[in-house]
Amino acid sequence: MKYLKPFTLIIAVFFFLSCNSDDNNSVLNDEPSAIEIGNYRFQFETKFTLEELQGIDSYVGNVNGSGITISFDYGWYTRPVSNLPTDEYIVTEDEINGHYRQIVEPIDSESNYTRIHLFKISDSIESPDGYNSLTLYTNNLNTVEQNMIIEVFNNVTIVE
Repeated sequence: MKYLKPFTLIIAVFFFLSCNSDDNNSVLNDEPSAIEIGNYRFQFETKFTLEELQGIDSYVGNVNGSGITISFDYGWYTRPVSNLPTDEYIVTEDEINGHYRQIVEPIDSESNYTRIHLFKISDSIESPDGYNSLTLYTNNLNTVEQNMIIEVFNNVTIVE
């Protein structure tokens, strides 16, 4: 009987320490996550979260995870970039399911920004002075981070 109390206490402490909370699991950063902004879904290999910020005329915020912050702006006043120096950036433009996509990949990812711009082509034709488009951008990425973000940008899916 004399050992029952300390034994019970040890078991209780062990039980409480072995429990996993949701907060501890999110720190592990190893679960895939999908982030949806407007008509676009981005699939990340690791845990990323959407942080909404206060915008004036558009939906703005950050996508955070794996030590990376990707800012976004979804509204009428974002546009694709043009005339970037070819010795600093690789610019890819294409169409996916009726949506324009421009991916800007810096040659030196630690010094320049990585960016994607998306919009529905029919919206831009019907209302050239005002249509929603989405820009996500980040900078100061190492090579591994850069490859991950470009992979996410290349695999964006359209949600209608």
